[in-house]
Amino acid sequence: DMGVSDEVKLRCRKIREEYKDARRYTRQLKRDLESRVLPPLLEIRDSGGGFDEEQLELLEHWIDELDEFETRIMHFCGMILTQYNELLSDEYSGNTISGRNTLPSILEKLKQKQWIEKRGISDDSSLFSILLELREEVKSVEAQLVAAQGAYDRLTSPSSPDSVVVALENVRNLLYDITRDDSGPLFDKVEETHELLNAVETSLNKCARSIDGSSDSLISVLEKVMCSGISMEMIDGIIADWNSLARKHGISPYSLPNCHASLRDELDGNVEALNKFPEAENAERIALDNFSRACRELSNARVDVASALSQSVSDILPILGLEGTSFQVNMKLRQGGFNNPYYGSDSLGVDLVDFLLLHKEDNSMMIATGDESRKAQGQGGHIELVGSSGEKSRVLLAIETVLPGSIGSTCNGFDSDIESENALILPISIIYDEIDAHVGGRAAVTIAKLLAGQSRKISVDTLAGAINYGVGSKMQQSIGKQIIAITHSASVAANADRHVVIERSRKRKSSSSSTFIQTRVVDGASRRKEIARMASGDLVPGEAEAFADALIRDALNQKDSFTLDPPDLRL
Repeated sequence: DMGVSDEVKLRCRKIREEYKDARRYTRQLKRDLESRVLPPLLEIRDSGGGFDEEQLELLEHWIDELDEFETRIMHFCGMILTQYNELLSDEYSGNTISGRNTLPSILEKLKQKQWIEKRGISDDSSLFSILLELREEVKSVEAQLVAAQGAYDRLTSPSSPDSVVVALENVRNLLYDITRDDSGPLFDKVEETHELLNAVETSLNKCARSIDGSSDSLISVLEKVMCSGISMEMIDGIIADWNSLARKHGISPYSLPNCHASLRDELDGNVEALNKFPEAENAERIALDNFSRACRELSNARVDVASALSQSVSDILPILGLEGTSFQVNMKLRQGGFNNPYYGSDSLGVDLVDFLLLHKEDNSMMIATGDESRKAQGQGGHIELVGSSGEKSRVLLAIETVLPGSIGSTCNGFDSDIESENALILPISIIYDEIDAHVGGRAAVTIAKLLAGQSRKISVDTLAGAINYGVGSKMQQSIGKQIIAITHSASVAANADRHVVIERSRKRKSSSSSTFIQTRVVDGASRRKEIARMASGDLVPGEAEAFADALIRDALNQKDSFTLDPPDLRL
């Protein structure tokens, strides 16, 4: 997209956002309509209709009936909260039965509830669900109170043959029958047993008072939880009537309040989503058509850039040592194409791009095989699959030469704000690892000059007439990066602004050896000697240094006269 004008990209992105907003609004209205709860017997009006007199009368009757039930429910909830006010207080809520806090938590939820709530709330959080929880908890407390009363009776009732107090008295009577003497060992033992029974009786009295007999006894606590003004029959009656109304309207009891709200909306003619939905659908269709046209315009611009880029890069490849090789930008449409264009934020438009590296076959070989149909064709494929690391680097170098800033575009999010003055974030440095591998002569010299050219600082204004950078005139930065080239080529090294030598050596220490990596910057005479060594090894050092000196002098002349004249790919 570096070769596509800002105007085209901005227009496409703006229209895409308009389509997303229209689509989002339509989906919201649709969800609002789907969340309405209406009785199946009610014929819902369409966008241009209404209710007849009979339907209107029935609707008004249903609303009046539900209005009365709403009043009854809210009065009942208020009465419950008043009766259980003590359980909602901070000093009592932490001291409830078994420390479970179940009933206070239910009451706290009930305190926050209204008859009609936001649509879409889950059944478990509905008012009806909370009333069911309250019923189960009250029922549980009633069972606990019955159990506590039974425990007290079993402990203290003199009329129950199974009570502990009766059993204790029976034990005493049996002890009296053991001896009639008032002295002696047997008498002493019986007296000791009676003393122990007295202690048991004292403990039983304390136990009885713990169950019932004081303000903080077990039964007193349960009676505080059990509200005297509200019975299970009253709660069961409310729930039964709620279920009956829900069955009457053919809906879930959890949805009864929302059904009430929907009926009111129908009667008032205030179904906003129903009124606005057709208009929103039409607006979405228009936005989709506009977005489709914008995507087509962007795709056409990309096709033109791809064609020009393919030709320009292919023209450069031979002088980079890739004779018989061509570069091709192959474009195809995403699934959905222009009819249902992709609107995600990770990319713009409907295009998918493949970079192909094609190698022409030897004509003599094709003639020998007699396959004339393949003469104009090439072998190859996706560059990431068929290209060597050196070929990929040289193709990238050619693309950056033809379309400066291409590497920098990979440092930015695809959908970054290209209207911003700082939209394009240039890379700090670019590393080429042995881009000159397996090439020499003119190809190595050309690679060296192109690498040096990428590091030169050229203002955007200078390049404005040659290419569109996707940032327009607002960008005042300079195009120029730190280029790091790892190379064994003397031609490439001679063009460097700074020459760093990396050497590896091994040192032996007794029975072991260690590998050391050393780096050093060379300049002046030491640099000339290093470039001479790179060019000829240790052979003819005098001639090699003269050659190195010529390479360095030619590189300096190239820097002084550096110009950039890329092809015009602007669209």
